[in-house]
Amino acid sequence: MVFVPDPFYAWRMKKVVVLLACLLRSLTATVAAAEDPVGDVYEEEGIEFQNFKPPPGSEWKEQDLVLPPYPSEDNLIRIDIERHDFPYKAFIDGASLSMAKDRVVRYTVVLRSKSGVDNVSYEGIRCPHRQYKRYAYGTHARFYRLPVNDWAFIHGNRQDLYRAVLAEDYFCPLPTGDVVAEIKAKLKGSGAGYIFPGDEE
Repeated sequence: MVFVPDPFYAWRMKKVVVLLACLLRSLTATVAAAEDPVGDVYEEEGIEFQNFKPPPGSEWKEQDLVLPPYPSEDNLIRIDIERHDFPYKAFIDGASLSMAKDRVVRYTVVLRSKSGVDNVSYEGIRCPHRQYKRYAYGTHARFYRLPVNDWAFIHGNRQDLYRAVLAEDYFCPLPTGDVVAEIKAKLKGSGAGYIFPGDEE
C-alpha cells in the first residue's frame, strides 16, 4: 500500500498550535490581572473590583431599573459647570435623586441649549469606580429606555464634563448620612465648597 500524505494535515496542525497559543495567552493575562495588587479597576469572571477581591457573597449587583417621573421645571437645580466651552446650562431634577442598595446615585439631568432646547437623560454614577451609565432619554414629557448599556468611565471632556463635575463636586465620596438629602443640599449649596454634615473637623 502506498502512503498518500494528507495535504491539509500541516494546515490543520498549524491552526491547532495557533489556537493553543491564544488560549495560553488569555489564561496568562487573566491570572496576571487577578494578581495585580495596585490596579485601579480590573475584571475577573465578569465581576469588577477596586484594588481588592471582595469576600464571597459580597459581589456587587445592580438594582432593577425604575424610571422616575419626567422632570418638572420647579424641581430643577442648576449646577455650575464653570467652563466657557460647555455649550449647555446643566440642571439636576432634585425629585429624581435616589440611591438604592447598590449605592449608585441615580438622577435626571437636563442640558439646556442656548436656544432653549432641553436634552433630558436619566443616568447613574458609581463613585468608587468613577463610572456612569445612561438608562433612558427623555422627550415630549416621557422617558424612553435605552438598550442595555455597559458602565463607562467618566473622562470629563466634552459632553462628559458635567458628569465629572457631578462626581467630583457633588456626589463623591458618598455622604454617610441621608445620602439623597445631603447631596440635594450640596447641589443647592456651593458644590465643592460644601461640607457634608458630620464631616466638619
